[in-house]
Amino acid sequence: MKASDKDLNRKAFPKFLLWVGAGALVGFCAGLASGVLRGLNAGEWASVRLPALLGTIAPWGIPVSSVILLGICLAQYRSAKTLCDRWDGEDETAPEEADRRLNVVLLCSSLAMILDFLFLGMGVLYTDGAIVAIITVAEMLVSVALVVLAQQKTVDLTRRMNPEKQVSAYDRKFQKKWYELCDEAERAQIGQASYRAFRAVNVFCPFLWLALLLLSYVFPIGLLPMVSVLAVWAVLEVTYILECMRLSEKREKA
Repeated sequence: MKASDKDLNRKAFPKFLLWVGAGALVGFCAGLASGVLRGLNAGEWASVRLPALLGTIAPWGIPVSSVILLGICLAQYRSAKTLCDRWDGEDETAPEEADRRLNVVLLCSSLAMILDFLFLGMGVLYTDGAIVAIITVAEMLVSVALVVLAQQKTVDLTRRMNPEKQVSAYDRKFQKKWYELCDEAERAQIGQASYRAFRAVNVFCPFLWLALLLLSYVFPIGLLPMVSVLAVWAVLEVTYILECMRLSEKREKA
């Protein structure tokens, strides 16, 4: 090992130990908190009262969240469409602002769909009677249809500003074809955003696993939630490393 490598490791190691100590402190505090919750009979509350509360919330979750998030989507889309209709082809600020507003549409519509799945699960698991479950499923279908429509309108409007990107939002290989039609700057932006998401999930998964492990001492959540988190983490890591290997081999052959 080179002296410079030793110096780098020597400088970075104290910070690493600091993060390890901070993690241990957080785990210790969480363990104490789990003990306190166990003494307060939190497990009984989670097994009896919490399901009843979730069952009450479930039928209203999808319509309320959809009205809020899809309402934001509609407002942002109309604003972006107005900018696009007024664009003279020369002003560069108009398409940039329209693109920013369309990104808000994609963000809110994605959150709406995630919440749809959440409230659907709550409705199926924690509501009594088939009628409430059927209503929740119907609400989700309507909400998902509106989400898909919002995303389709977003893609169509983006194509108006970028005529070279001729691909339908309903295409089965939409993401792959859209990426192939992006220029180098757009691909670099996608790569940076993907790496940021990779780092965020890589940090979030172990903390979520630790939280579920500590909660398992208080609530009867079982092993499945922890396995699910580890499965997502494994898919992320394996996919990233295999893709790096594939790209490296492709670059060497070129």
